[in-house]
Amino acid sequence: MKTILIVDDDPKMLDLLRHYLRDEQFNILSALDGEEGMELFESNTVDLVIIDIFMPNMDGIQAIMEVKQKNASSRILVISGGGEYTGLEYLKQAKVLGAGEALVKPFSRQDLLKTVHTMLA
Repeated sequence: MKTILIVDDDPKMLDLLRHYLRDEQFNILSALDGEEGMELFESNTVDLVIIDIFMPNMDGIQAIMEVKQKNASSRILVISGGGEYTGLEYLKQAKVLGAGEALVKPFSRQDLLKTVHTMLA
């Protein structure tokens, strides 16, 4: 069973993502900020990290850099709804730093699952 770490400071988004992915038989770990996410990443074998950009304590950009520093082959899906221009710019930066794919919130369940399955194939 594949393990997915979801890091998002919005509890409702976190619950929704967990629900979508549990239906697909994934083991789910979740954190409400980048610092907590990094603790889980370091103490578990994680197949995919889904991470929001805008969060308190440690934002998604910082967390992506740390994940890649600890394991360069880690697969990362970055998500953001931080505004049309700003959010898209940060998503582009995240991909340059090592995120494999990016989704703009709101995204559909179908788009999320297609992206996750493609990244884990």
